[in-house]
Amino acid sequence: MISAGFPVKNGTLYNDGAPVPEWSLSSHISAMDSLGVNYSTLSITAPGVSFIKDAKKAKSLARSINLLLQEFTQTYPTRLGALCLLPLPYVNEAVEELRFCIDSLKFVGVGLYTNANGTYLGDPTLDPIFSALSTHNASVFVHPASPSCRSVALSHPIPMTEYPFDTVRAMENLLLTGQRAKYPDLKMIFAHGGGAMPYLASRIAGVATLSYAGGIPFAETMAQLAGYYFDLASATSAIQLTALKSFIGAGKLVTGIDYPYVPLAQAVPGLTGIQKNGNFTDEEMTLIKYDNALEIFPRISSALKLK
Repeated sequence: MISAGFPVKNGTLYNDGAPVPEWSLSSHISAMDSLGVNYSTLSITAPGVSFIKDAKKAKSLARSINLLLQEFTQTYPTRLGALCLLPLPYVNEAVEELRFCIDSLKFVGVGLYTNANGTYLGDPTLDPIFSALSTHNASVFVHPASPSCRSVALSHPIPMTEYPFDTVRAMENLLLTGQRAKYPDLKMIFAHGGGAMPYLASRIAGVATLSYAGGIPFAETMAQLAGYYFDLASATSAIQLTALKSFIGAGKLVTGIDYPYVPLAQAVPGLTGIQKNGNFTDEEMTLIKYDNALEIFPRISSALKLK
């Protein structure tokens, strides 16, 4: 990333205006122990390998990272799963890597980004990816990426507001291009409580009914947007959880944290405050902590010998 031009300040690498923290397998397991987490899935945050301008080199790096992730999961088979890193925006190479990860490495799912160098989910060029996901019945976790027009962030850290809005852009594009409707059974998790979607869904659905925006029935749009799963990383305040509970309910929420980008000192109160802040019942918390994730990722159930 440094050779690709990502900034370094006082010896620290920065991505999207935020410092890239140190991470190790041992520190991750220690963090899980501190948080009371018995199993977690590993994924690579934005930008993935999209900053590499050569398809062959991007695929090579993605393969190396995926093999390293597999090594981690083999070291802790009952504690860690992995999500495949695809060498997007190179579609042919991404499809090949998807098949390798799911068929050969037996990963629990696939990681995607809201956009790769400005190509958003929903773009027809990505249809081969969605077709392969559907064929392999592979569940997807979507992490936001920096929008292609960086000036919108006004030189502030992009994760602060642009990540939530880019999540909305991706879901909106999936709706208006019809790509989500083409693959309605694909299980997809969007990060950070779905970004700003719980607040904006009805506005999007209202505009989408107009002829110039697609003429999609209001109820159809709302059902599609509420059909995704959202994780609760950085989405644990009472205001956020009230909106999420009203929009999609506990049956579509999964536990998540932004570690190591969010320090443990900040992650712990957020994670432990979900039930109180969301006014969730014990039965709803069982869904959020365990059952929903096991429904999305059946290979985790197999790894833990739950089925």
